[in-house]
Amino acid sequence: MRTVVLPVRGMHCASCVAKMESVVGALSGVHSVSVDLPSRTVAVAYAPLPGRFGVRELRRAIEGAGYDVLGESESRAQAEQLSLLAQQSEQRVLMTRLQWSMLFAVPLFLSDWLNLSPYTEFLLAIPLQVWGGWHFHEGLVRSLRRRSADMNTLVSLSTWAAFLLSAYVSMFPESLPAAARHPQWDAVAGLVTMITLGRWLEAKTRGKTNEAVAKLMRIAPKTVRVLRAGPGHSAQAETVPISEVEVGEIIQVRPGEQIGLDGAVLSGSSTVDESLLTGESLPVEKSLGSRVWGGSINKTGALDVRVAKPGSESALARIVEAVRFSQATKPRIQRFVDRVTGWFVPGVILAGVACAVLWALYGPEPKVVFALTSMVSVFAVACPCALGLATPLAIVAGVGRAAEMGVFIRNADVLEAVGRLDVVLFDKTGTLTEGRPRVVEAVIVAGGRDEMLSYAFAAEQRSEHPFAAAVVAYAKGAGVSAAKVDSFEAFPGRGVLATSGGRTVRVGSLGWLKENGAPIPLEHARRFQEEAGSLLGVVVDGRFLGVFLLADTLRPSAKSAVSALKDMGLEVYLVSGDRNAASYRVAEAVGISTVFAEVLPEEKVKTVARLQAEGKRVAMVGEGFNDAPALSAADIGISLASGTDIAIEAADITLVNPDLETLALAIRLSQKIRKVIWENLVLSFAYNLLLIPVAAGALYAPFGILLKPQYAGAAMALSSISVALNSLRLRRKKI
Repeated sequence: MRTVVLPVRGMHCASCVAKMESVVGALSGVHSVSVDLPSRTVAVAYAPLPGRFGVRELRRAIEGAGYDVLGESESRAQAEQLSLLAQQSEQRVLMTRLQWSMLFAVPLFLSDWLNLSPYTEFLLAIPLQVWGGWHFHEGLVRSLRRRSADMNTLVSLSTWAAFLLSAYVSMFPESLPAAARHPQWDAVAGLVTMITLGRWLEAKTRGKTNEAVAKLMRIAPKTVRVLRAGPGHSAQAETVPISEVEVGEIIQVRPGEQIGLDGAVLSGSSTVDESLLTGESLPVEKSLGSRVWGGSINKTGALDVRVAKPGSESALARIVEAVRFSQATKPRIQRFVDRVTGWFVPGVILAGVACAVLWALYGPEPKVVFALTSMVSVFAVACPCALGLATPLAIVAGVGRAAEMGVFIRNADVLEAVGRLDVVLFDKTGTLTEGRPRVVEAVIVAGGRDEMLSYAFAAEQRSEHPFAAAVVAYAKGAGVSAAKVDSFEAFPGRGVLATSGGRTVRVGSLGWLKENGAPIPLEHARRFQEEAGSLLGVVVDGRFLGVFLLADTLRPSAKSAVSALKDMGLEVYLVSGDRNAASYRVAEAVGISTVFAEVLPEEKVKTVARLQAEGKRVAMVGEGFNDAPALSAADIGISLASGTDIAIEAADITLVNPDLETLALAIRLSQKIRKVIWENLVLSFAYNLLLIPVAAGALYAPFGILLKPQYAGAAMALSSISVALNSLRLRRKKI
């Protein structure tokens, strides 16, 4: 399966989205289609068939539907860059057309005061209608080619109807009743200028909603200083593009410079500003072995960093791609709206024609004027632009705001689920705690201290668990070397099994060790049961060598984060694989009363399922390998970016900022995004539901009110602008 992203010119409304998805989705070999209206891109997953189906056939189908494909890319970022350039060019053209249109429209608005002749009005209206409204007429031709109708169809038909009637009235006034001898040049001028102005403002406003990704792209480093062998094999600093740096090379970062790539500090110490990635303004201390991220700012000291990942796989690159992907996805409500709007424009055209026929048959004199005015007004006011932009603009603005806070939302469906959460489950180690436990004491039960440390070191050095890192650090600090490892196997939530020199080594929870035939000696059992910290036993060939006592520090923000979630009406539980004593100690410290302790990974999944069976919507917060199944099973999986890759992949939301209060902010922001989406949809539908009857003449009989076409055009433009401005509130509003 291959994915290609195509920037497409000519998409303006939800009808275009529906048509694009229909045309491309019907092609043999296409697996999925994702059309992103704000960025004007189409992402297609397809199975290439050499000589039969590929990108060429995709382009041919899209262009056959009346759109222009500007290029192709497997990267959404590159496709959006091409689309952005095209949109910027479109904005400049729109502004030029608007300026010249106003030059011709103003005299037509003031024709009664200026006492212009009918021929002068006609000559002024020709360039206004033909050149000023060319983008609408071009869109009409495109829609005819693809046998469908969209916003351009409505606008072009309405302006041509008003233009042709006015031209006839101006040229042949004697053929009409006296009451019908009034051309509607002001309607032509109003429709062309107001709708062009609305489209330009909408394009400008739409561009602002994606400032977060644009900011990340602008700030991202482009070059780094690499230490490479020079003449005489001496290392010299060389400035090269990030794309040319390989994993394992050493880069130099001076004070005040950006760190170019992800890696670990090889030498030096400094404070680093990671706010670009985490949203946290306070600098972070870095020293030997500390992880650093590309895009962060080195503040005080010089650092040598060993590169851990290429630029295309850096945290910043993955963040940008994740944000782009999230912004391009659609929640279920938008997919429903797209289906509705696919039939909306043809329905409006039928309604406008039916309205004109009714006025022509039963309306007052001059019937032809009333019939045409109502039809033109219906066409002008009933534009699906606002419907098409209601959801994607809110998502683009909201997800971009979340990215600035260090919160990354995987897809738009997450927003709907977050708004209905009932329960938040927290893992303990690495989530509520710092995840950097340390060995407080090594209790020797049998054999020697060095023997226990050597075998534990050997077994744990391949594990990703925080406990393993603590044991390895303790053994290194004691000056013990690891025994040779012949094989290794991890048992998530239990421990690890290794073989070394023909001996079987198990390091893990005391319960797991007991299950495998290594019970704790009775003289030590009571003491271990009373310990509040975490315990890790070591068994070699069935002989119990000893126990590590580990302690972990609570995250400073854990208690306030739990309190904030409770204030939002959510139930908060702790679910941990650690011992009862350690789990309840942490739960009490942060204010959690319900605890599930000594829970294996599969039992965490069962806990989630049991709560869901009770009708509750569950979020799981974790960061470890053993949390991944529960993260996937929960309605919403939330992972810390400091966690394992598999946990991050299983999560719907990733928190880069280690401050857990960001979790409450993320949930509140998700709820506000969802609220703005519904507000936008209500605004969009309200314009159509209220103004289409008015445009059709529903208020004429009781109040003598008939909506003029120019006012209908202004209302249509205002609907799109109001949706865009409402979405921008997410960029500015305090969360």
